[in-house]
Amino acid sequence: MQMTEKLFRIFLIFLAVYLIGDGLIHLFNIRLLSVSSFWPVSAISYAVLMNSIYASFVLLAATLILVAQANLKKYRELILASAIWAIFHGILLLFLNSTQNFAQDFSDYPSLSVWLPFYNHYLFFEAILAFIYAIVVFVRHKKL
Repeated sequence: MQMTEKLFRIFLIFLAVYLIGDGLIHLFNIRLLSVSSFWPVSAISYAVLMNSIYASFVLLAATLILVAQANLKKYRELILASAIWAIFHGILLLFLNSTQNFAQDFSDYPSLSVWLPFYNHYLFFEAILAFIYAIVVFVRHKKL
């Protein structure tokens, strides 16, 4: 196994673990802890629904990543498709980051930002990671 393939697998496993953690945060509605006594029941119900759906898809993505990392050549098209999606996701995060001040908006309810006072910077960082992932995949795709 080549060193770059090994590093890419480690990166994918790290990404899957990160996504599992993110999925669990949403599945257990941890982000809603500080708003549950202030938001109307309808907003909480909708947020719980959206959190559950989001968590389901994030856990699916983590599962697919874990399967794909086991055989990079076999799943190269799936990995390439995920890189294309990563570009879309990175653009979406940059757009949201530039049009809203989440740190300020969430300041009264810290669980919404998962207790990260620099949430806009965190979104920017996630967008950059999505772009880096896409670049690495496109470079690797040519070598496979």
